[in-house]
Order: sequence, then C-alpha cells, then structure tokens
Amino acid sequence: MLYALLGISIQIALAQTPVSVAPNSWGVGAPMPTSRQSAFSAAIGDKIYVIGGENGPNLYNVNEVYDTTANSWTTAAAMPTARTTGATAVVNNILYAIGGSASNILSTVEAYDPSTDTWSTKASMPTGLNSTYAVVENGIIFVIGGFTGNARVNTVMAYDPATDSWSTPAPLKVAKSQAAVGLVGSMIIAAGGLSSDSTNATADNEGYDAASNTWTTLAPLPIARQAGCFEAAGGLLYFAGGHSFSKGSLLTSMDSYSPATNSWTTGLPTMPAAVGNPASASVAGRLYCFGGSSTGQNGSDATIYNYVQVYQPGGAPAIGIGGVVSASAFGEFSSISPGTWIEIYGTNLAADTRGWTGSDFTGINAPTSLDGTSVTIGDQAAFVDYVSPGQVNVLVPSNVATGTQQIVISNGGLTGAPYNATVNSVEPGLLAPPNFSVGGVQYVVAQFGDGTYVLPTGAISGLTSRPAVPGDIVVIYGVGFGPVTPAIPAGQLVQEANTLAYSFQALIGGVAAQAVYDGLAPSYTGLYQFNITVPSVAASGAVPLTFTVDGVNGAQTLYIAVQN
Repeated sequence: MLYALLGISIQIALAQTPVSVAPNSWGVGAPMPTSRQSAFSAAIGDKIYVIGGENGPNLYNVNEVYDTTANSWTTAAAMPTARTTGATAVVNNILYAIGGSASNILSTVEAYDPSTDTWSTKASMPTGLNSTYAVVENGIIFVIGGFTGNARVNTVMAYDPATDSWSTPAPLKVAKSQAAVGLVGSMIIAAGGLSSDSTNATADNEGYDAASNTWTTLAPLPIARQAGCFEAAGGLLYFAGGHSFSKGSLLTSMDSYSPATNSWTTGLPTMPAAVGNPASASVAGRLYCFGGSSTGQNGSDATIYNYVQVYQPGGAPAIGIGGVVSASAFGEFSSISPGTWIEIYGTNLAADTRGWTGSDFTGINAPTSLDGTSVTIGDQAAFVDYVSPGQVNVLVPSNVATGTQQIVISNGGLTGAPYNATVNSVEPGLLAPPNFSVGGVQYVVAQFGDGTYVLPTGAISGLTSRPAVPGDIVVIYGVGFGPVTPAIPAGQLVQEANTLAYSFQALIGGVAAQAVYDGLAPSYTGLYQFNITVPSVAASGAVPLTFTVDGVNGAQTLYIAVQN
C-alpha cells in the first residue's frame, strides 16, 4: 500500500505493471533494447542486469537493466570489457562478470555496484574460460566447467569476494561447458552441458557438497542439452531450451530435477520460442530468459533475438526460511503483533503482482484476498494489501492470539505448509527507511505541519528540511503499537479520533516528550500517528529518540534533528 502523508510516501508495497503469468506457464516480457546471445545476466533485488553478449560481428559491453516489477528497461554503466559467453554471480548485491571471450579467451573479472553505478576490476581467474556459468554458495562463487579454447574442462574455480582470491575445489567428474547450474539447499547441481567431444551435449548430472568438497553422480537428464535457460527455485532445478546437437535442432522443452527424490520431471510447459545461448536469471521464483539465437550459434545463418521469456513455476506456495518480518521500513522485526503490517517472502505466493485498490474494499473494510491469494494467521483471515510471486504484504488481524501462531498462505486453490511465527502483544516500530540514514545516522521520519522534514538542513536531496526547536510539534508514524480506544479493528479505515489503549512515552535526548496525539492515523488502517512536542534538551544535532509502549522499549536506534 502507498500511504501519501504530508508529502512523504510510506511504502509497504507498490504495485506496478509486471508480466502477468499464470502458475506453471510461460509469458513474454518487454523485449530487450539490444538483441543478443550469450550475454551475462544476474538479478539484484527485483532488477536483472543483462550485460555484454554478441550479435554477428558485434561484441557488446552494454548493461541493460530489466525491472521485473515494471516490465521495463533502463541502461546502466557499461561493462569495461566487451565480451560474451562468460559467467555472472551476485554476492552482497555486487555483480561479478567472470571470464568469457573477446578476441581471445579471457580470465578477466569485473564487479558492478548498482548503488554507485560503477565497475571495478578484481583478481583474474587462474585460467581463462568461456562457455561457463557460476553459482554462489555461502558467499563463495563457484565457476563450473567451461572451454579453454582448446577443450571442455572439468575444472571448478572458487572466488571469495571478501579476500579477492581464487581457489580450486574438486573437479567435476565429467568435463563439460554450459551446464545448467544452481544451488538447491546446500547442494550445487551441474546438469547437462556440451561434452568434451564438442559434438554432443551430455546428460551427465552431478551434485557438489562444499563441506566435503566432493561431487556425486546424480540421475541423468531425460534428454541431453546445453546452453539453455535455467534456475533453482522451490527445491528444484529447472532447465529449458538449449540444444543437444545430436538432435539437430533447438529445444523448447523443459525438465525439472528434484534432489529430494533424485529424479527428473518431464512434460512441463514448453517455451514460447526455441532459443540457444540465452541469458537467464531468477527473481522471486520466476525464470527469465533473455535473447539467444535461432541456431545456438553466432554464425551468419543465425537470427539473434531480443526475446524476454518468463516462466512461473506451479505448485503450492511456500514461505521461505525467515520469510516473515514486520514492515521493513518500520524496523523489520522477526516477531509480529496483532494489527501490524508484515511482509511474507517465498515462492509461488501469487499468480500476478499488484496492490489493493479502492475497488477491492467493501465500504471501509479491506480485502482478505487478492487475485486468488489469501493468508490466515492463527486461523484468522489477514488483510491482503499486496501480492506477487515472491512477496505478499498483509495486515495481521486484531484478534490473533499471542504466542506461536501458524501463518498459512493459499494461492489459486493450493495451500502451503504452515509457518510458525511468534506473536507479541505489541511489536512497535517507527518509520525510518534506509534513505533517512544520513552520514551513518538513522533518522526517524518526522515532519512539521507544513510538510517540512525534521532533518539537518539539506540533508537529503529533493527534501525540504530543518532541525526542530523545543516547542515544535512534529508528526511521526509507526506500526505495531496495539489496540486503541475506542476500539477500531485492523482492516477498517479509521473514521474517528482515537488513542492508544496502552501507555506510550517518547523521549528525545532522554527527556520526556508530550504526545499531543497517539493513535491510529485517520483514513488509514494499521498505521499509527504520533504528534510529539519537542522538549528542551541540552544537546543539538542528531539527538536520540526512544520510546516505550506498554512497558516495551522500542528496539530501533533512531535520531531526530534538534537545534537549541
């Protein structure tokens, strides 16, 4: 939900215009600006970076960014080295482009930081490789197999971004390039690939255990394939498209591998278009395939595509480990409380992406389902504000009991396994998003009556701000502060003035601050408003702001700008 209050947007979820894809089916996204095959790609958050690649004689360093929530493209800083057929991986929101080809086989490693839109050079690979892919396990990037220019190899190279250094774990049992790789649980899987005879793909399938540094032979692929589109999601490895050479044509089929049963499932929906050498990435359990060619090669007889093909896995919704938190802009706590906003993360949570609109309400009552997705907490229906395949945001009902309660999510008639959550009587948090961290100081979002923010003057570009002085009344927002008087249940838009049922005290610089108003914000649901009078304090500058409600101390470390 997007709360627009006195010029600030308090965002719990913002729906845009993503590709709508039903469970267990394919869809088509907005085409890439640049047609390419063998590009580098990786996801950071809800954005996918498609970098480099080739089209006939053209070798690219372009960095085009696909926003999966908006189904739209932008352009970011170009990769320093134009190249193709290399590996990508993401660690701590830094994208690493590894190896590949230009006029020769490369060992180059370059890292992209989207927060600064800049590239840097890292330690080179021990051996240059192209036609390779990578996977991350426990913060280490494993580059698996590949081609040296002379032969397919069984080499595995491991890069540690923390030390900018390489090591060489145990090799694959079978030399191959362009296998589908993914991490399922703690197992790295390398399925298929082009075999060492350079003519036929292999059906070889292997699993790596980092703890023992060993590879194990797994159930072979139903059909040998390489250079396809792949992802690990929901406990499975999906492998689509590509080609097997011996079959003489590209494939549109898709299979999935389950480590739990050491078996493959065939007959999954086919890709809209057959492509070889696409780039692939995964966001919120969805598989995205970018570009590719009509032959799986880059010759004069090949058509190079700008396709974006999207697969939404089917199956029951699943909440991830640690996948339930209170609203992230308000503290992001692992425990929840009645009447608070929470975010649920997992896979197969919804068939599409959108937030509620006015038409979803019944009078002043919020909806308890959106497009087939519903949530219960302690057997009580929650109020569903936002749905997407990987994230659902809901308001906890007021009558949920404290203690351990089960959260159950249903999507399209399928119900997921229960998730145990700790419910406290209150789980209070004040609005303090990351963009209000200035110089390492996390400021609470506070405003004067005219909409000016309570911050050092000019602290955040585009926001009018000034410090508060004693006697000023400032407005602060929160979630998870418990019931109010008169009683207003969660899920109803607030129609009358009210006050917290529990005792509330705010302190600025350790001095009690009078609350002129403390209750649910008018015309909203689940959002609390506090109108606070700034007391006389000894300090100036960034002054600590603390609070208690019902004897519970707020867990956030927050500051407010004060000038004596």
